[in-house]
Amino acid sequence: MHRVDDGAAHGIPGDGAKPQTGDVAALFQWWALSGADTLTSDAPTSWLAGQGQQEAEPDLQAERAPRRQPATAIPTPIAAGSFANVQTLAELHAMVKAEQPRAPFADGNPASGIMILGEAPSAEDLRSGCPFTGPAGLFLDRMLAAIGLDRTCCYIALLAPRRRVPGPPPPDAVAADLPLTRAHVRLAAPRHILLLGAAASQTMTGNTTPIGKLRGSWLQVDAGGGPVPALATFNPAYLLRRPEDKALAWADLLAFRQKVLQ
Repeated sequence: MHRVDDGAAHGIPGDGAKPQTGDVAALFQWWALSGADTLTSDAPTSWLAGQGQQEAEPDLQAERAPRRQPATAIPTPIAAGSFANVQTLAELHAMVKAEQPRAPFADGNPASGIMILGEAPSAEDLRSGCPFTGPAGLFLDRMLAAIGLDRTCCYIALLAPRRRVPGPPPPDAVAADLPLTRAHVRLAAPRHILLLGAAASQTMTGNTTPIGKLRGSWLQVDAGGGPVPALATFNPAYLLRRPEDKALAWADLLAFRQKVLQ
């Protein structure tokens, strides 16, 4: 009894035996059965060696490097004092759109004599570039229709139209846009203003009374063109969250209609 090489059963010569043509063929067959499908040398060799490596490595580095987006020009913020020198609504509108093309600057008829001032853009406003769109905008349209108004016979604007994040505006956003809004009111020269929400009511009148007590009150807004009668009421977005206060807002709208029709 003698030991048989593992490959002998497949016709592979043992150590020391001179390989024959049939033995070589059997050896290749054995390697194939064993899963060996690539010829390599005893010493490890880089596949990228030589000129091929010099050409390939920069490509690999470029592939791993993060791709940089082309730089876009960031408009220079408008200086607050610049708004005081604007002479027309068209000029003011162009200034804002040059700085922020999607800013929901205004909607409606500026010659109507009725200005409606909300707080800050909603997510829908930022997408559309128009104030009071989406659910709150639809509800405002219903509020106006209930007293015989629509967007063709009033002028709708926002306290902080340049704010890029939806939701109630923080004090710094209100302060940043206040010179713009004052110029907006001055140039629109409305005969009556409807203030929607606490931020618009308190900022434009200087009255810090909570909106729950301030609503329904006739106040005054003076943006540099003389005092304008203004009525404070709830923001439509607030009324969607608190429908129990719609009756109070309805009373405010009736008071506003009565004043406007005088």
